[in-house]
Amino acid sequence: MTFLLTKIFLKSSIQKITEQNGISDVRKKSKAQITLYVLLFAYLIGIMWFLSTKMINVLKEINAEAVFIDLVFMMVFFLNILQTVFSSINLLYFSKDTDSILTLPLKPYQIILARTNVMIILEFAVNMLIGLVPLIIYGVKLNCGALYYVSVIIGLLLLPILPIIIISLISIVIMSFSKITKNKNKFQLFTTLLMLVLVIAFSVATTKIDSETMTNEQMAQTLTSAGGFTEMLKTYFPTFGFLVNSVHSNNILTIIFETIKTIAITFLGIAIYLLCAQKLYFKGLIGSLYSGEKAKKGKVKIKAKSRRLGTTYVLKEFKTLIRNPVYLVQCLLPALIFPVLIVALIFIMSDEELKEITNSLVLMLNFNKPLILMGLVAIMQFFAMFIYVSITAISREGKNATFMKYIPVPLYKQYMYKIIPNILMNIFSTLIVLGVARYLLPIQITDLIIVFAVSILMNISLSMLCLIMDLKRPKLQWNTEYAVVKQNMNLVFPMIFGTINIGIVIFVNTTLKMYSAYIQLAIIAMIYILVNICVYIYLYKKQYELAKKIM
Repeated sequence: MTFLLTKIFLKSSIQKITEQNGISDVRKKSKAQITLYVLLFAYLIGIMWFLSTKMINVLKEINAEAVFIDLVFMMVFFLNILQTVFSSINLLYFSKDTDSILTLPLKPYQIILARTNVMIILEFAVNMLIGLVPLIIYGVKLNCGALYYVSVIIGLLLLPILPIIIISLISIVIMSFSKITKNKNKFQLFTTLLMLVLVIAFSVATTKIDSETMTNEQMAQTLTSAGGFTEMLKTYFPTFGFLVNSVHSNNILTIIFETIKTIAITFLGIAIYLLCAQKLYFKGLIGSLYSGEKAKKGKVKIKAKSRRLGTTYVLKEFKTLIRNPVYLVQCLLPALIFPVLIVALIFIMSDEELKEITNSLVLMLNFNKPLILMGLVAIMQFFAMFIYVSITAISREGKNATFMKYIPVPLYKQYMYKIIPNILMNIFSTLIVLGVARYLLPIQITDLIIVFAVSILMNISLSMLCLIMDLKRPKLQWNTEYAVVKQNMNLVFPMIFGTINIGIVIFVNTTLKMYSAYIQLAIIAMIYILVNICVYIYLYKKQYELAKKIM
């Protein structure tokens, strides 16, 4: 029964994604569209190949190429954790088929296991896309044998299971108190933020514990190696350590033994998880369905304020994002989390660790200033890929999107108003990154201002392009807000455009490395000024044609 339920949930999710995004029938796609998708996919693989090759070559110079495996697994591991934090509550408790499922003669553990299986399968797909390509590149570069590739696939498949189980268990425990609240939307937001705080607090606590128990000599040796943090993870997540060890090993017995240990601990975690779910899941599920805010009786006071049209429109967009927990968590929160995590990492470091990192960056700044400044631009583009405000600007309106055609505001102006929140969130994360850079490095204020200006130009183009993609592929038929951000294939476009931006930064820095940082930044600025002008003209001239799918 659990297998059948998993199959139904998974098929339903995939079918919703394909139908609502117009990819259910590949034969209906034009050759130009298929070619474009192939070229974009090839470009992403090319960028990953370039970055992975460059990193492996750098590590080979210090005979530490094996650290690359640790770094890839660590990146995939934390990506699994973040995705689970943001999606577990919604998938386990706020799916639209929950009412139908409750009427069936199913036990709690069957429902929870089926929904968890869907999360795990989706994480498998992410791991194969993000982790497999770099590790294959590593295997090709170092002529690894067949055992290496087998252990890599096993590792990427088993890696996300235990984190998903732990985070989902925390969700179940917290949601068991949902019946005591009168507003399920606020409680949903509170639960997601609480889980995020718990994950960050655990990371800080484990780092501090290690700093206190290790000797100074051991700490220095651990932190000077690129895989130092990986050793800390192995202590608190043993399955992570077992899988990394199996990939490093060329011995088939070691690989089998480490895999068996991973499976044993994973099954133990699943058993505990199901026991708790059997007791608590229905309590939280019923609470999430039937708890609601009572209507307030009395007169409604209307306060009229005179504002400019643009300000009113932008404030309306922000209110929609902030008042809805799903939009707040999925669209705005990533812009706040990643920069704040950088600040948190600085504060949890000891003075010796911080001094060591600062000295290394100062030497690099003196030796290769263009690399540092262009690196800051690339980092800010990486953060911009996780802000989903513009790419959902039309879809969030749902069936009400048609009002855009009837209000007395030109469409192109509405388009520009809708991208402003995305740009403002990018500015927020950019300022934090530049503040951290200023704290760690003796970078001149003028340099930071130039980097800020270039970054904003790139973010404007990314925001406008994402809005265009949402206009061309709007997701207006949905029953829950969760579908807008988690069953929406459009969310791949911020990653595509951000990766293209990063690729352009790398290309300019690599091909013009003999020129100063100012020349490189000026060239990028001119490129994106031209791009922004062209995209704006396109939005203006095609404003009515772009709105055809809003109905």
